[in-house]
Amino acid sequence: MSWRDSVLSEFSIAISRLYIAEDPDNLLAEAAIQQALQQQGFDLVYFEDSVSFRYWYESHIRAGIEASELESSAPVIVVTDGETIAARDLPYDIISQAQVCSLSLSHCFPDVFYRVIQLLQPEELDALDTAIKHYTPGKLGDIASRDFVLRHVYQIAPEVIQSPSDLLRTLLRTHYRDIAIPPVLKERIVALLGWRQEFMHWPLREIVAKGAEFFAFLQRHWPIYIEGVLKSLDRNISEPEAEYHVPERLVLPFGHDDVRVYIDNLFLEGFLQPIEIQTPEKLQDHWSIVGLLQDPIKHSQQRAKGLLAICQESLPNEESRHQAWLQFSHRWAELVTLNHTQPQVIDVDEFTRLQEKVDEVFTQWMLQRFGALANHPPNPPAMLHHLPRAMARQIEENDQQKAALVLIDGLAMDQWVTLRDTLQNNFDTNHWQWQESATFAWVPTITSVSRQAMFAGKAPYQFPNSIHGTSSEDKLWRQFWMEYGLAGAQVMYQKNLGIGEVETLIDSLSDRRLRVAGLVINTVDDIMHGMMLGAAGMHNQVAQWANQGYLFELLQGLVNEGFKIYLTSDHGNIEAQGQGKINDGATADARGERARVYPNALLRETAKEKHPETINWPNCGLPADYTVLLPNRRTAFVANGERIVGHGGIALEEVIVPFVTIERN
Repeated sequence: MSWRDSVLSEFSIAISRLYIAEDPDNLLAEAAIQQALQQQGFDLVYFEDSVSFRYWYESHIRAGIEASELESSAPVIVVTDGETIAARDLPYDIISQAQVCSLSLSHCFPDVFYRVIQLLQPEELDALDTAIKHYTPGKLGDIASRDFVLRHVYQIAPEVIQSPSDLLRTLLRTHYRDIAIPPVLKERIVALLGWRQEFMHWPLREIVAKGAEFFAFLQRHWPIYIEGVLKSLDRNISEPEAEYHVPERLVLPFGHDDVRVYIDNLFLEGFLQPIEIQTPEKLQDHWSIVGLLQDPIKHSQQRAKGLLAICQESLPNEESRHQAWLQFSHRWAELVTLNHTQPQVIDVDEFTRLQEKVDEVFTQWMLQRFGALANHPPNPPAMLHHLPRAMARQIEENDQQKAALVLIDGLAMDQWVTLRDTLQNNFDTNHWQWQESATFAWVPTITSVSRQAMFAGKAPYQFPNSIHGTSSEDKLWRQFWMEYGLAGAQVMYQKNLGIGEVETLIDSLSDRRLRVAGLVINTVDDIMHGMMLGAAGMHNQVAQWANQGYLFELLQGLVNEGFKIYLTSDHGNIEAQGQGKINDGATADARGERARVYPNALLRETAKEKHPETINWPNCGLPADYTVLLPNRRTAFVANGERIVGHGGIALEEVIVPFVTIERN
C-alpha cells in the first residue's frame, strides 16, 4: 500500500456524504490524490474563513438537506489546516452532519521523524515512500531521518562528496533545477562538509543556501579559471591546475566532465554572464568560449541554437509536475526574448515548430492539472494568491521584517529578461541580492481576476462581488493583513505607478510604522494596450522604460528602507492574430481579446457553437456565474487577420509570470 492509499482509505462514500478533514500537512493538495478523489465523485472545499464558509455551507449543504437532495449530490470533503481552525471548532450543526477525520504525514510515514517529512512537498513523498519500502530502515531519529531524506529524496550523499568537482556537481544539479531543499537539510549538508580541508575556504553556508549566491560565486571565479586556461594553453595543457587553498585564488574545476555539462547551459540561459578578455581568439577552439564575449551576432547565434536545443530536450509533458513548467519557463523566456529582439539570429521555422509544440502540450497540461495548484502550500508559492501568505510567514518569524510586493502589471517572463538585463547594469551585488523564480497566474489571465486574487490572498470565487473590477484591491489587501494582526498604519497600497518622480513615493515608504507595502506599476500594461508594433515593439518599449530609471530607483529606495521585495506580475502577454469578433455583448476584460466571460454556461455554449475551435475553460476557483471561453492557440477575438498584443488566455507566456525576491545582502 502506498502513502496515498493510506490517505484515500479515510474516505468512503458509503459512510458519509460530508467529510471534514483536518489536513495540516496539505496531503490533499497532492495532484494524484485530488485526481483520485475527483474520480470517486468527491468535491473538495478548502476552509478559508468563517464567513465565506458559512455562506457556502448554507447554499450548498443545508439547502440540500432541507430539500432531501443531499443523498443524490456529490460527496464533499471540507478541508481545514488544523491551525487556522480545527474540525472541532466548527459549529455543531455542521459537525453533526459530517464524518470527521484527521490526516497526517506521521500516519503515512511512521518510521521517519515527523519534523523532517513535514518539510517535504507532497510530490516529493513518492521517492521517500519507495526508499522506505526498498531499504526498510526501521525507526529513524531526527538526524538519521535528515540523512535518509537527503540521500533518497534529493540524491545528495554528503559523505561521498570528496572533491570540489563532487561539490560543484551537487550544487549545480540542485540550484540549476531550482530544487527547493528545506533549510534544515541544507544546514545538515554544511555541517557534514564544513570540517573537510578541501572546502575550508569555500563560503559553504552561502552557496548551499541560495542559488543566487552560488551563481554569483561561479561568476566571480570564472575570470580566474579563464586566466588559468590561457596560461595552461601556453604550456600545451588544455585545463588549468585547480587550486582551492587561497580564497581569492580559488581556481574551480569548471572543465571537469561532471561540471562542464552544466556550464554551457548556465551561460546560454543567462545564469552566468560572458566576460571580456583581450585575446578571445586564443580560446576559439576551447569549450570555454561560450563564456566569453565575442562578435555579438555570432554569440547570439550560438545562444539561439543552444537554447533551441535545450528547450526541445527539456519540454515537459501533460503529466509533468508544475515545477517542471516553472523551470522550463526560464529558458523559454530567454529564447522568446532572442526571437523578439534579434530575430535574425534564430531559425524562424524551427522556433515556430517548437512554439506550436509548447502551446499544444501546455494547453493540455493546463486543462488537466491547473485546478490542483490553488491548494498547494504557500511556500514556495505555486500561484499568485499564495504570495501574501508567504510574505506573512516572514513577517511572523521576524517582528522587524518589512516586506514590499511590487507588481508590474502585465509583465511577461520574456519581458522580465529584457528588464532584468537593464537593471543588472546598475545592480550592486555587494549590497543587493536577488533570487529569480516563477509562479502561476489565475485564469483567465486578466487583471480583475489574477491581480485581485493576489492582493486578496484568496481564490477568485471568494470575491465574486468585485471580480469585474479592481477597485476593491486596497480594501482586500488591508483586510488580509489585519487578519495577520497588522494595524492600518502598518499597511500601504498604491497603484498607477511607473512614471514621473519616484522620490515622493520613497519618502512615504520611510514611515517607521510601515511593515507591508503593495505597489502596482501600470506602465508595462499601458504599453501593451497601446502597442501597434507587436511583441518586438513591447520589448523595445520595456527596455526604454527600464532605462529611464524609475524601477531601479524604487527598488533601491525599498532596499535602503529595509524592505524585502517580492517582485512579480499578475499576467503576461502574447502576440496573437484575430480569428473574428464575437458580438454578443458578453462581459469581458477590455475588448475581450483573449478571454470572453459569460454569466452562465448556456450563453458560453451559444458563443462556442459559432466558434467551435475555442476552449471551454473549467470553472477552476471562479465564481459560479463566471464562465470563461478562450481562443485556441495564439488567436484572439478580434477582426480576422488583425494582430494584437494581449492577455487573458492560457499560453505559457500569459500564465507563468516572474517571481523575484530582492533584499539587502
